[in-house]
Amino acid sequence: MSTVLETKGLQAQMCYEDLKKRTGIEPQTEVQFAVDEKRKGEIERAVWTHNPFPGVLKPVLLSLRLKAVSRLFEPEKVLQTGPAAAILALDEAMVQDFARLRDPEEVNKTVYCDVAFAGLQVIRLYMCSYEGNREFIRSRYESAIRVDNALNGSFYKYETRDHRYFSAHVYYESQKKIMMETLKIPKKPEDFVFRSLLSDRKLTAQAIRKWDAPDLEEAAFQNGACGCMLRDRTEWEHTEVGKAVTSMPLFRLLKTGEAQPKSFGAYDQKRGPLSGIKVLDLTHIIAGPACTRLLAEAGADVLMIRRKDYLHQEQAMLELDGWAGKNSIQLDFNDPHQLIEAKRLIKEADVVISSYQSGSLDQFGLSPEEIHQMNPGVIYGSLVCFSDTVWRERPGWAPCAEDITGLSIRNGSREKPVNLNGVPLDYIPGMILFAGVMKALLKQKTEGGSYTVTGSLTRGGCWLHECTDLWENGSGDHNMSRSLLVKDVHAGIWDQVFHKVERTSAGTVYFPSPATVSELSGVDRRIANMCFHDGCSGFSER
Repeated sequence: MSTVLETKGLQAQMCYEDLKKRTGIEPQTEVQFAVDEKRKGEIERAVWTHNPFPGVLKPVLLSLRLKAVSRLFEPEKVLQTGPAAAILALDEAMVQDFARLRDPEEVNKTVYCDVAFAGLQVIRLYMCSYEGNREFIRSRYESAIRVDNALNGSFYKYETRDHRYFSAHVYYESQKKIMMETLKIPKKPEDFVFRSLLSDRKLTAQAIRKWDAPDLEEAAFQNGACGCMLRDRTEWEHTEVGKAVTSMPLFRLLKTGEAQPKSFGAYDQKRGPLSGIKVLDLTHIIAGPACTRLLAEAGADVLMIRRKDYLHQEQAMLELDGWAGKNSIQLDFNDPHQLIEAKRLIKEADVVISSYQSGSLDQFGLSPEEIHQMNPGVIYGSLVCFSDTVWRERPGWAPCAEDITGLSIRNGSREKPVNLNGVPLDYIPGMILFAGVMKALLKQKTEGGSYTVTGSLTRGGCWLHECTDLWENGSGDHNMSRSLLVKDVHAGIWDQVFHKVERTSAGTVYFPSPATVSELSGVDRRIANMCFHDGCSGFSER
């Protein structure tokens, strides 16, 4: 009889083999999945440390952490830990393949993926912490107060007039305003926050009960907000958008033009396999930044463009984890001079990643086609909620993707839908996009060319359905070898759940340990790569 963690290790092995078939990627680097029963106690104890929130939010965050960590070591109705471990292992194996491509004398190293730490990656949102910068503490606290409101669909789902369920997903004040106007909720958006949650939930329930669910979903999207009718999987797959999403590969990789193979910048073995590669980051919130954070951890020079500095981002609550390893430059594309500077940086970049709503950058001359014209040989990565055809311009967030694809109902029931643990449809699609970018980098390095890589939150959700199907339809542990499972792997990076990173733009921060290693001893390069800085003028000179 396998323990829960061993079972999740077997699921990771199964999902890894599935991933290789789906993506056509066969890494030369060997992969092993580490199962260590000590992780449960280590991670549970860490939950009680480094809780940065003051006042009423401190016990709220502790409660979220306790529930999320507890679920890491329980059986999953919908697989997410195994898929997370599988894609992280594939990502790191490709990084090691790329290292050997840049330096043929690089030693062939086995990649180890700790299954428990892989599960931890999809609840990073709750686990990141900080200290020392009072301005940032206040900024993130105020962000949390705003985002945990009655329209937070991760926590609150409402019955409609036709006895369906509707969830709203508004993470910016502008979207909250649109959704409240759509629902005709008679209150100022700035007063619709955590402190007034009980009364606001009543107002919201009354307003939503006046609508049939399909009509409200369409009205929300047409007005520019995001909310959806909860569907089961069959309903989702019979919609036009569901058909478009399920027909997509996990990521779409297209060669868009010819260009010479790149040597990239100077390769610094200490910094990592992607050192010297310049990545321009046009992402926000969680999913896109999860991809570019992995690029930064692997050594890439990642420059994030934002309008405001890190300390004053509207959703600092959701974004801290995604800043790790990056520099930031403040540019407003509405200013012609600053837009010229953005285009200069695009021409300098090896990789450009965007996670803004499809079409939103076109007005500035920054469509994917125009970016490729500006920079032949660039790799352009895009992460959208829905497909790259149907609903391509509609906004969407990870919890919406869970609700609309049937994952919430599969994880609970039609009468009591339950979202997955953490935000896996942010983190896992970000990890999938990373694999697509790495495949494009490997191709660019050997064949040359210009590439577009497209990922989708809902396609990532469909993959979790597919992984769960594989497990339920006969891939149980009694039918599987344990060829990729190992126990009691000691790696220095896993001696701590939190890793301290000092002198960042937000003060001292604590990030959860990465799940994969290729060096079992010594200080892992990625910890040194996690620092982030603000107010930069361009790519760093590393």
